[in-house]
Amino acid sequence: MENSKRMLLLVNPYAGKKQAQSSLCEIIDQLNKNGWRVEVHITQSRGDACEQAKMAEGHFDRVTAVGGDGTLNELISGVAGWNTRPDVGYIPMGTTNDFAASLGFPKEPKAAARVAAEGTPFVCDIGKFEDRYFAYIAAFGMFTDVAYLTDQQAKNIFGRLAYLFQGALELGSNQGTKMKVVTEDQVIEGDFIFGAVTNSHSIGGFKGLLAGEIYLDDGWLELLLIRRPKNAAELSELVSSLLSQQFSQKSGVFYAKVKSVSFYADQPVSWTLDGEDGGAHEEATIECMPAAISFAADDKEPAVSAPVVTVVQKE
Repeated sequence: MENSKRMLLLVNPYAGKKQAQSSLCEIIDQLNKNGWRVEVHITQSRGDACEQAKMAEGHFDRVTAVGGDGTLNELISGVAGWNTRPDVGYIPMGTTNDFAASLGFPKEPKAAARVAAEGTPFVCDIGKFEDRYFAYIAAFGMFTDVAYLTDQQAKNIFGRLAYLFQGALELGSNQGTKMKVVTEDQVIEGDFIFGAVTNSHSIGGFKGLLAGEIYLDDGWLELLLIRRPKNAAELSELVSSLLSQQFSQKSGVFYAKVKSVSFYADQPVSWTLDGEDGGAHEEATIECMPAAISFAADDKEPAVSAPVVTVVQKE
């Protein structure tokens, strides 16, 4: 059978203990068996996957990332400017793979390749950070710079423990960031030790941090802000709030669903986008880009997709 569908496979050879290198033949074989003619590009440097994805419009029927969240971020950034909605696949090979966990992608490479080849289209929201894009999170503060400051070898060997260890080292020195945060209907001010705008069920490999029902295709992003505790009592209340997901201004945790949100600080603040360096900004605006990407996904869990509501007009 002649393969008529064309797929560009963007491969980060260093992701996940170099697992992509050892699994590449198996992945290509699975894609071929599912009717895809595959062109492989091994990424050469940071930003290469983004540039290749930009040039793929009109030449490929699907663009698939083989790597971690950072590789996926580059793919998303590259295809976000297409004139047509891009068709995207993802074969997760990274350390935490937050977005893959949210969409329920298989961890085993051959199974993930099968989903990338024949999965059900799932039209998903993404975030826009100034003139850049992210698949599932833009964040500042504690733990957010770990993904690109922690040594790659340590990430490969110790996995999530490397993230936690680096984050623990930061705890003693973090004084918070003085900032004003403006949503559609609120203004929040304070010294924040952490802030994130997400479209995910998982942050840093941990599920259940965000409260309530989270859908990846509802046109909303989730905003989470954590104020710096001033004493041991406030720290205890903060931890209890996070564990119970009972968020309040008193506890120092602010949570809301937003379509857009702007951040204003009195000095440059370092951001990460899907765990990659997002630069330092005194001001930043984040917007939800509804239904921007079509992912090849497995049978998705009910919590992933927003329920369809039928409105019946009264006579």
